[in-house]
Amino acid sequence: MPQTVLKGAFTESDHSAPDQNIPTMLSGQIEHGVSAFAAYEPSDRTTETSGSVLAVTGVYGTVLNPVTARDEFLKILDRRTSVPDMRSAVIIGPRTIFPQGSSEPVSCRIVQEVDRFGTTWEPDCSWADGSAVAHVSQTVDFKKPPAEFDLEAFAAKTAIIRNEVRVPIAP
Repeated sequence: MPQTVLKGAFTESDHSAPDQNIPTMLSGQIEHGVSAFAAYEPSDRTTETSGSVLAVTGVYGTVLNPVTARDEFLKILDRRTSVPDMRSAVIIGPRTIFPQGSSEPVSCRIVQEVDRFGTTWEPDCSWADGSAVAHVSQTVDFKKPPAEFDLEAFAAKTAIIRNEVRVPIAP
């Protein structure tokens, strides 16, 4: 993953080791899969809580069926949790969005999570092509209702990130 995304507006803040189990779980959909992960915070962030944090999770390899691989990838990510008894449900979407200036769609949704600590929500957009499947999520202000979140604008950001993290297929 690059050290910055969104044309330098976000800087890598966490480059934890990606989950190496994901390519194995997607072995029927992606050949020679390699996991990738990075979290990014605003480059001009002044405090620990200022600005949204972006997380990019993906698997590079030979994607046999991009739509099926993306759907399976999202199911795997939806099942991962660090909080016991967490339940999640898609409350908006998924919507296929063609961001302005892009000929490739992204699939966006808002997922609500309920656990013993309360209810939260998170927007995410994903894509898949012949060489990768990826997911971008963003932290949000929970005081605002999910319906006020601009999925179109987030899809546009995701399209830029897609171009920045894309790895060319070797000849």
